[in-house]
Amino acid sequence: MGLTEYPTTIFVIAVLIAVACQIASSKMKFPPIFLWLLAGMAIGPYGFHILHAEKVQPALHTLIELGLAVILFEGGLNLNLKSLKEHGWVVGRLLIFGPLLTIIIGGTAAHFLAGISWPLALLFGSLVAVGGPTVITPIIRQVRIDRELSHILTSEAMLVDAVGAILAIVMLQLVLMPDPTALITVQAVVTKFSVGTAIGLTGGWLLSLILKSNIVEDIEVRTVFTLAAVWGLFILADSISSQTGLLAVLVAGAAIQKMDVPDIQRLRHFKGSLSILLISVLFVLLAANLNLLVVKEHLWEGLIVFSILALVARPLSAWLAAIKTGLSPSQTWFLGAMAPRGVVAAAITSLFVLILIEEKYKDAEVLLALVYIIIIASVFVYSFIASPLAKWLGVTGRDERSVLIVGGGQMGGEIGRVLADNREVRFLDLNVDVVNNLKRANFQAVCGNALDPIYMEILHTEEVGAVLAMTGSSDHNLLIANLAKNNFHVNEVYVALQEGDEHKHASMIKQLQAKRLFAKPYTFTYWHDQAQRKRLMHETRIIEEDSPLIGHKMAGIRIPHGIQPLAVCRNNEMMIPHDELRFQAGDEISLLLRPERVQEGQLLILPPASDNSMVTTQNTSKPGN
Repeated sequence: MGLTEYPTTIFVIAVLIAVACQIASSKMKFPPIFLWLLAGMAIGPYGFHILHAEKVQPALHTLIELGLAVILFEGGLNLNLKSLKEHGWVVGRLLIFGPLLTIIIGGTAAHFLAGISWPLALLFGSLVAVGGPTVITPIIRQVRIDRELSHILTSEAMLVDAVGAILAIVMLQLVLMPDPTALITVQAVVTKFSVGTAIGLTGGWLLSLILKSNIVEDIEVRTVFTLAAVWGLFILADSISSQTGLLAVLVAGAAIQKMDVPDIQRLRHFKGSLSILLISVLFVLLAANLNLLVVKEHLWEGLIVFSILALVARPLSAWLAAIKTGLSPSQTWFLGAMAPRGVVAAAITSLFVLILIEEKYKDAEVLLALVYIIIIASVFVYSFIASPLAKWLGVTGRDERSVLIVGGGQMGGEIGRVLADNREVRFLDLNVDVVNNLKRANFQAVCGNALDPIYMEILHTEEVGAVLAMTGSSDHNLLIANLAKNNFHVNEVYVALQEGDEHKHASMIKQLQAKRLFAKPYTFTYWHDQAQRKRLMHETRIIEEDSPLIGHKMAGIRIPHGIQPLAVCRNNEMMIPHDELRFQAGDEISLLLRPERVQEGQLLILPPASDNSMVTTQNTSKPGN
């Protein structure tokens, strides 16, 4: 037996290939699923046969089920319930019309074009009704569509996984039943949704209570315990009503995020990392076991079916969902043009095909080939058209006024409160007290490490127009700026730099097209401490028509020690202070200062060189918050 025929070796090689594809896709700005599929097919038995993936096929059933359980639980943890509530009518109708039309139209097309039986054709329709966040999330992040569409598409993708999976399970049972009736079908659907929802809610509630009570105190054990509980819920639901575990774990994840579990961010991080590993390895192994001869034989039929789904079924479901909802025609057209399929569709199909093969269904491999053709075509087409279509329809993200402040501590809160006069502000900080204070002030704030992308994902950084990196380390701030630029495609990044670091990091700042925050060196420890001790005062300075500051960049003016610019208000718009900002007449400069460090009558903002002309002072002094 060759080295690549051992199951352990096969699995490790699949992991290495999956990770390499993940890295390559991030460089290429392309969803990794496409590379996983191509790599798997290339190295499998029907490709170059570098990897004997057929040797692990007996274990795929277990791997698929456990992997799907973690993936859907993680989806529930990250489900944006607030946005779902806002757009629930649209998402709800998408979850009804989308799968229904896909089953009818897709199943009919598959029956007449590929020649598969009606039961398998309808099963095919239910399988390709499953979308998935693994594909739509990278597209949304890359394209930066408007917030409303982004929330609708991500909410639909997370929920349709479970809904589509349950419908597919029901369809499979109908295929395997000798003489199914309408009553049996309805009973099966109601039973599975009821059992899955009940166990998910109950299990999520109990798991939340255990995590909140600190019965399990060790951090590492808590995450492993949660994983074990998720798999336990999955098995429990399946034992009561077969194949309901997927819905149960999704509902459990959504229930836990509503229960205010103290370390839910750590759970999200752990499940997110595990999900990425499971998704990538599953795709490589599943693609490696795909019969490329059958794919080639039915390629054109599959592409025609995909075209019918993309041009008829999806647009029709989108327009039905958008009726009387306030969505514009452009938003509705874009919604109707986005329906990529992902890992859940591939995994469930592969699982079902194993069952169908055991039951001697001759068209099982044709079903598998058609689904994979739809997945590959959808990933390629939707990734290619998303950006130009969004620009053409005018649905790109327009909320450039939203801001994410990272690691600012108490000073981050101060600048955030000023910017919040006419901007939406979010916070990411490691300081628990700061985060709790901001939450009490009704700000969206998360406690976590900004260098871990999972926390930026939780705050939907792909939606914001600007990121302010304000930690006490210039190096960390540049790394955060790099993450925001390259992973989340944020247009504007601002970095706070220590004394002298603007020259040390000049090339990096230029490469990132970043801007130095505050237009002066920033000492995090000093300002955080002063703000925490409430030793600071707010002041406002207005630039008059004859001010010598007019036309000068902030980098050139002189700001004495003990004075910190927070924002510049111009025509009722709050602007972030940075080196390249030029002053204009009428600008209102919001400042934070330590009163004992400023003498009475002292100029707070001085023009360049020796011109000490006054800048009009407003009597708007107030204590720091």
